[in-house]
Amino acid sequence: MTPWAGFVAAIVAGWIVRDPRRAVATVIVPFLVVLATQSWMIASGRAVSPPSTVTQFPSCLGYWLVQAIFLALALGIAAELSSLRRARPAASAQVARTSVLLAVLTAVFEVGYLLDSSPVRDHSGNGAPPAQGVVGILLCAGTFAVLSVLTIRARRAVASQRRASVVG
Repeated sequence: MTPWAGFVAAIVAGWIVRDPRRAVATVIVPFLVVLATQSWMIASGRAVSPPSTVTQFPSCLGYWLVQAIFLALALGIAAELSSLRRARPAASAQVARTSVLLAVLTAVFEVGYLLDSSPVRDHSGNGAPPAQGVVGILLCAGTFAVLSVLTIRARRAVASQRRASVVG
């Protein structure tokens, strides 16, 4: 759930907000809300993963490390997309509208997720994420990789233009 939530929030923020730092800031709260709900659902026995995934120390460290990676990917996607789309600086109104949009999307997602949940009798013993989780992970990692390449190329192009203007 968190890779998808992070991906959607990052794309929305990166597309609308033209300042990478502000785009990153607008992603954090929606991601943390979804993470808190997901963690509560797992701890209460309403997920494929057993409750011990998030509650038993030190075995829960893997779960939280993976969530930190998902957050980092989402923040990277938001920053890189925003950087690539930076044609003009972001107005405060853009950041506010984006934050409201992400809050609404998060609320709708959370309500739907909670209404659809129910206790799970048999939890996965191997800790593997469900299929939609794997797709979300691949989507985040792939998008981050593509945007990284595009960002590096854009920065190199700007640097070579600067060198050419100094020499010429």
